[in-house]
Amino acid sequence: MIKLSKEQIKDIAEELDMGMSCYVHKTTGDATSIPAHVDEDDDNFEPWEDDFKKVEQNLDQYILIETMHSSDSFKIMRKFLGKVADPKLRDKLMIAISQNKPFRRFRDILDYSGDVLQDWYQFKQEEMERYVERHLRDFSSEEE
Repeated sequence: MIKLSKEQIKDIAEELDMGMSCYVHKTTGDATSIPAHVDEDDDNFEPWEDDFKKVEQNLDQYILIETMHSSDSFKIMRKFLGKVADPKLRDKLMIAISQNKPFRRFRDILDYSGDVLQDWYQFKQEEMERYVERHLRDFSSEEE
């Protein structure tokens, strides 16, 4: 099983949250991040060209951790509702995620909710880190 430090897991989770795909080297644990939706034909490809080629030429040496699917992100939002102490705010957030553009509405409400926004960031970061740890654990069990 590949072992990464808490700091490495935190860094990968942050990259994923910014829309990057992370490739973790199976031996060294070094992570290489590339935008999830960029390819060689994109105008914005150049900053990631070297990393892309390094990974592409040695793909079998890397574990790919992709950005979280929107349904998983939605589950995190729903799970966070159970942590919101203020019933009025919790109701607003519940309504927000049941309408069109739930991610935007959820965030708009949190933007004006004081300390709860920081609670959200912390909660989301912890959930993203668990996502990375699960992915690495799942990969390790496949290898056995």
